[in-house]
Amino acid sequence: MKTLTLEQQQARIRNINSAETGNRQYYRRHRIRDYLPGQAIYNLGDYPAPYRIEPTEYDYNLLKSMAENGVQLIQIHEEWNDSVRHLGADKYSTFDPEGLRHFVDLCHYFGIKIIPYISSGYFHQFDPDFREEFTQSQRSCVGMHFHYRRCSAGSAHWRNYVLPRTFAVLDKYGFDGIYNDWGMDSGYTVKGALERPGIGAYDPEIEDFLGVIYTEVKKRGGIYKLHCDYNNAPPCIDRIYDYLWIGECMKELTIGVGKDYKEYVVPCQDKQRLVITDPDYYFASVIPFLQFPLLTTCGRPLMGKRVEEDMVYYGRDGSEFKFNQRVGEYMKAHPNGPYVYSLWSSIPDDVEEYPRWSRYLSLYRPMVEENSLAYIELRDCADILSPIPDNVYASMFVNEHKYLVVSNLSDRDYELKLQNRWEDRTDHRISDSFVIKPGKILFLLEA
Repeated sequence: MKTLTLEQQQARIRNINSAETGNRQYYRRHRIRDYLPGQAIYNLGDYPAPYRIEPTEYDYNLLKSMAENGVQLIQIHEEWNDSVRHLGADKYSTFDPEGLRHFVDLCHYFGIKIIPYISSGYFHQFDPDFREEFTQSQRSCVGMHFHYRRCSAGSAHWRNYVLPRTFAVLDKYGFDGIYNDWGMDSGYTVKGALERPGIGAYDPEIEDFLGVIYTEVKKRGGIYKLHCDYNNAPPCIDRIYDYLWIGECMKELTIGVGKDYKEYVVPCQDKQRLVITDPDYYFASVIPFLQFPLLTTCGRPLMGKRVEEDMVYYGRDGSEFKFNQRVGEYMKAHPNGPYVYSLWSSIPDDVEEYPRWSRYLSLYRPMVEENSLAYIELRDCADILSPIPDNVYASMFVNEHKYLVVSNLSDRDYELKLQNRWEDRTDHRISDSFVIKPGKILFLLEA
């Protein structure tokens, strides 16, 4: 529990009362609980090419830097396991168990939680354990070295196979939860979903299956992050995740996407496909909606070595295979960097992304401390005197301080006029009037 002084307690009471009476119209109100906004991908290697997970001095220094800059949670993807059994393990075990445990221990040493990729649906069709009883259709996902079938939430055979293996991963390696790339099929997906008020399509098989996983992860004190393709949320009524990752494969930016999903949403700019010329614009487009971007420019660089001569490649015409080829060609020409760090990267990654992300996180974190109140997308607020146009987004965050964030996503300057004097948290100017340039976000603290 954070201990407040008498003056801070008085300020908190004053701020809460002011916000509750003065914020007259907004999209939603949310009390912050159990929220880790500083999340990142950490690439371990160029699977299926052989490598060691054992941490190096590079990993030590990078994880130290990430912790100092506010990273609280990292996710590692399928390079931790052996999804096509090429390196002597399988989809639910690692080829370097001692190295992986040491890497997990190093994350914990720096106070960073770590969750691995697990899929409740995707399973390699040519794995010796695969059975047609796991599926209800021929739906699949093909990329580079894998030909994944979408297994079914309505298959008792699949549940009995995948559930104990999923929880064994948690129990065996000391992870702090899982990242579930769902990839699922069900009878309702194949034959047509049910309709439920407020969510449209509803799938009770998927909800029950995800609910079982969520419950077991939480019983272990873990964190459960879910990804449901593109900008989608699961077709469920119940809460079945702590974090929802959106944005993969999206070519266009939709302002406010995910704002009506259950908290917490973690957006990812897929820089292979979504190109934004002004990097500040992406932060301005998500922060007012209680979202903070996933950092994709940390970890070990991709070297373009993911092609093994003794392997079958199923997705040679796919985007992932072609991306790996481009990375390989780039690295031959630029062996000393700048580097590429993830499948959601540009070639190369922007060397300023990590410092920029860290600066924005340092502004965001105080606003979303435990038990803060967030008023998302204000439309009638006693503190704001100027009209709020449709393409200007203002949100308030309240604890022992009162914060405003205002994003101007129009094509012209916006003048924000305020009832009282506020401080610009980036340049410390104090005023009751601020001009926000197009595509920019303003961080304010009530003076």
